[in-house]
Amino acid sequence: MNAPLRKAAGGMTLIELLVALALFSVLGMLTWRATAQMIDTQTRVSTEIERWRSIARAVHQIELEILQIAAPALPATSTVSPALALLRSADGGDSELRLIALGGEGEGARRVGFRFSNARLEWLIWPDREALGKAEIFPLLNHVEAVRWHFITKDVRSDQWPLEGAKGDALPTAIELELDLPDAGTITRLFALR
Repeated sequence: MNAPLRKAAGGMTLIELLVALALFSVLGMLTWRATAQMIDTQTRVSTEIERWRSIARAVHQIELEILQIAAPALPATSTVSPALALLRSADGGDSELRLIALGGEGEGARRVGFRFSNARLEWLIWPDREALGKAEIFPLLNHVEAVRWHFITKDVRSDQWPLEGAKGDALPTAIELELDLPDAGTITRLFALR
């Protein structure tokens, strides 16, 4: 009767030990994969959130400037640059929207612009109202496929401004911005001026 009692109290066999090690290694591998996947997901989500924040900041800055647009009254024969103008490159791919906007307290009116070139949207600020000096350039948004501006009046929706025959102090009722982004699709924003 002593022999069976000794065998039962002897401990784990080699097979049982190997099975336990195999289970621990499988559990360890699953834990490692789950942790790695969680870190990858967190990185992707953080990148996505930062991209949407940069888009929101860019659109907000454009809105701030457009809502501060000023169109001083000009005589019909004036040669002064219009209060709002859309300039395009010869191939039509690049564009620059220039406008006179009211600056901060004590600054007065200044010429600002938004340039789309080389898949990048930039904010331009000139030291004078006629954009004769060198502009300060601030990057607004990278990885942009296209930027389209539409100008809406009570009669017309146009892709160019100023309209043919319009005075330089004329402003549209609203400006529509379309941003084509490879990772977010087309974002459309309408800015009402009146």
